[in-house]
Amino acid sequence: MTVNNGLIVALFILFTTSLAVGYGFGVKTQRLPFTANIGFSEQQWQFLRWWVKLALIAGVLLPIYLFVQARGQAYSLIFWESYLLVVAVQLISELVFSRWLVPSIVVPIGFFYTIFRLWQLLDGFTHLSLSSLALVSFVGVVLFWTANLAMLIMLAIPTIYQRQRFQE
Repeated sequence: MTVNNGLIVALFILFTTSLAVGYGFGVKTQRLPFTANIGFSEQQWQFLRWWVKLALIAGVLLPIYLFVQARGQAYSLIFWESYLLVVAVQLISELVFSRWLVPSIVVPIGFFYTIFRLWQLLDGFTHLSLSSLALVSFVGVVLFWTANLAMLIMLAIPTIYQRQRFQE
């Protein structure tokens, strides 16, 4: 069974949504050692604005190109539909939960979805048949999400983590 199986994708979305809601309420009630807002410096916000544009290109537009290029390849179409569905659910979750609960919720949502997306891509790589150009594009997508995970770990998570014990 591959990670792009509908059941696995649905369970991941359900699990991550539950974690996000728990995080949001936990931070709102000050039961978790995270801040409600993201305390980036101006320089970090400038970097993030550039990073979001790169994410749009490498994480959304390039996979849409690969989806279109895969016409006639049943597994590839299913793979890219699953990938794009997960991206859409992530973006909607971040938008809704950051307004409804706390803005910093985008960090754990992004973290879990990035890990899942890398799993999707690595699993898909073993099943996709890619032309040379599509392979280069695919590798670019994988490298971007790997860098995104590093950015979340090194920049975003330390910004919201308060380094204090749980309140009991």
